[in-house]
Amino acid sequence: MVQSERVDGLEIISFSTDRINALNVDKIRPVIIKLFETPYTRVVIDMGGVNYLDSTAFAMFLYLLRVARSNYCTYRLCSLTPGASELFELLQLHQSLDIYPDRASCLDSFRLNSPY
Repeated sequence: MVQSERVDGLEIISFSTDRINALNVDKIRPVIIKLFETPYTRVVIDMGGVNYLDSTAFAMFLYLLRVARSNYCTYRLCSLTPGASELFELLQLHQSLDIYPDRASCLDSFRLNSPY
């Protein structure tokens, strides 16, 4: 359900499901939170192919933000589908989360803009 790879010191998370909802968020959240146990971890969450998000998914992203910040970690989202992007904007989460149009620009943002 969750794939993880390491590229240039960044953890990249992607999903083998097209939905993040109450049925699977309890399987996804611990995998990502485990990455934040190490201070200064940088994570890219590639949302490519995720077409459906419910309220538990949005709650998870906000919770991840709090956990990441508490341990000096950071994560960024990329490759949101048009429907998912619209929901993030509707809920104004695009103001709290760093969202990039594709994986390449997200990876570049870590290289160019962030010391951690």
